[in-house]
Amino acid sequence: MDRRVSLATGSVNVLIPDHDQLPTLFEPQKAVITPPPRVRASVVDDEDNPAPPERRLTMLALQLAVLEKAASRLGTLGFIWATVVLLAGFAITLGQTDFWCITTLLLVEGVRILGRSHELEWQHETTGRAPVSWAVGRVFHWLQLLSASSCAALSLLRLVHQRYDGSELARVNRHSALDIFYGLALAEALLFLVEKALWQWTVGHHRLLERVAADCHLATDCGAVAVRRFFYDSYSRCLNGSIFDGLHMDLVFYADDLLTAGSHDEQRLGASILAALVESDRFADATLRKIGTSGPSIERLIEMLSWKNASEKDVRRSAAVVVFMLTGRKLDALRVTRIPGAMESVASLLYADLDELNLLGLSILNNLARDHDNCDKIGKTRGLLDRIISYSGIVANGPPTGMRLKAVKQSLRVVKRLASTTGTTGKLLRRELSDIVFTVSNVREVLQQQDEKGVSELHRLAIEILTNLAMDEEAREMIGTTGGVVSTLVAMFLPEKQEAAPDRHKDAVRVEAGEALAMLALGSRRNCGAIIMAFGRGVERLVEALSDPIVVISAARILRNLCTYAGDEWQLTLRGVTTGATKMLRFMQPGELRASLATAGVTDAALARTLVLVLREYSRPSLLVPRIRLYTLELAIALMRSDARFVTLFVELGMEAEQRRVAETTSGLECFNVFSGSVGLSRRAVSVASLVDSAVELMRQQA
Repeated sequence: MDRRVSLATGSVNVLIPDHDQLPTLFEPQKAVITPPPRVRASVVDDEDNPAPPERRLTMLALQLAVLEKAASRLGTLGFIWATVVLLAGFAITLGQTDFWCITTLLLVEGVRILGRSHELEWQHETTGRAPVSWAVGRVFHWLQLLSASSCAALSLLRLVHQRYDGSELARVNRHSALDIFYGLALAEALLFLVEKALWQWTVGHHRLLERVAADCHLATDCGAVAVRRFFYDSYSRCLNGSIFDGLHMDLVFYADDLLTAGSHDEQRLGASILAALVESDRFADATLRKIGTSGPSIERLIEMLSWKNASEKDVRRSAAVVVFMLTGRKLDALRVTRIPGAMESVASLLYADLDELNLLGLSILNNLARDHDNCDKIGKTRGLLDRIISYSGIVANGPPTGMRLKAVKQSLRVVKRLASTTGTTGKLLRRELSDIVFTVSNVREVLQQQDEKGVSELHRLAIEILTNLAMDEEAREMIGTTGGVVSTLVAMFLPEKQEAAPDRHKDAVRVEAGEALAMLALGSRRNCGAIIMAFGRGVERLVEALSDPIVVISAARILRNLCTYAGDEWQLTLRGVTTGATKMLRFMQPGELRASLATAGVTDAALARTLVLVLREYSRPSLLVPRIRLYTLELAIALMRSDARFVTLFVELGMEAEQRRVAETTSGLECFNVFSGSVGLSRRAVSVASLVDSAVELMRQQA
């Protein structure tokens, strides 16, 4: 909302910040409680909640297990039938051919079962290892195929010929018994061959494992190993327990199991699976929800951040990616920081000899710094503030390459969050940050960078850091005396060369530069002098900026602070503000006001009426313009002291009644120049109540 003062009509249109803009340090910031999102109760169809890609693997494992268990049960029944019925009941009457056929079938079936159990075990243990290992698995595979094929061929041959020896009486029951046995053996072998055909068709021909890996963003060597092991484990669970045991598996819980209960290699595999899933837009939310509820997994991921071996860079990167995504969620970030040593583990990433790990460490800290308590922990972690500041040096650390600029940006974001922390914690952090000798100089280097892509955001972050640090009086003086800082801010606030087309990014930088200059001028005579000198030709450029809607508020704040705190040595220089009297109405000698107002076409009555209406509209302190009543009273007092006619006008307009109402609604909100959150800083020497008393006393004396 852009509301302006209209002195000619006397209407109350006060220039205040837009509601959509974030409040500056010159206005208090109330804590905002965001309500939890409302969940609409509805039936979610399959299109809105599709099955995860690994469900295709668990379904295949279920189908294969059904065939395998059916074949095994038939094999068991055939073994019992052969040993109990045939070899026990008809052993003497069996012909030599059938005896050896039965014996061969039993031995071959035993070899197949032995090879099957070892094949599954070998596939599970050697997944992802050398091709020497792969060859052994293929031996077991072909051994089973040969066994099943020979069983099927031999059983079918005997069923077709049915030339069973012996007498007619002996062949009556034996014939049926042999048919049943050979039928069971044939059915078992065929079921196993169907299982193998299904496996080969889906896994080999259709490359189901590779397609699922690609869908899960695991299309790497490590990802392929992870998907293959997941499939084998799911199949093993279906075989060893209920056929539905493997159906409940998913990649997230599987990776969680590997991470918490697996070997060192399995932990690395679990971390790589989770990293791939959280980097996917499709699976990130569901994965983070599941990980966030697993305390052991978070602890193991935090531990992995501090692994130092050169061969463990990949797993360290995977763990850092998952932790970064977790800390982007408020509750999960709190769970992370509750783990003992978590902050030290995150800090270790900043000492790694890999740029990506450094950047991930800064990104994690940036997420954690959103919480007030985490800012306190960051400040108390030994050496961490110095290390964070070291990454903000855009020149000292080499040319600003892409990765270098990203690290600088993340470092500035972390420092900005720390410097803007409220309360006692914020005060201590600002003091510690300003005590680091490289902080302001690194920020200055960032401000002096030009013609770089994305440099506007870097400038804005750097200026916001200076503005927040300047809330501390000692830091304010130190910033002002650091060479080149004030002059660079002035050049950004009022550039010599104006852009032909509007640029919202550069406009935002101009606004931030103005806020920083206003903060530096607050209560500092030395900084006021440096700012005046940096503007060059007096304060005419500042007065001209009062007509610029982009920086009018910042320009007015700078002018006011210069007039208030610059001191007597700059009085003649600041006389130039009288040319902006229609906007500032301050810093004028008696007798000059009437001529200035006449030149601007403003009457005494209109001005007096406007001031009374301002007090009437703002009957209570305002969060958006917390000092508007104070400035109105100051101006009214100055007018009455400069010209007695204003006393009469104020009496006629009922100013005294409005002043009494103001005195009854004064608040600490109006007593401070700067705010850190809802905490007031830089208390004003004169209160609203004392101004009311002075104004009433002046009106009574003149009356």
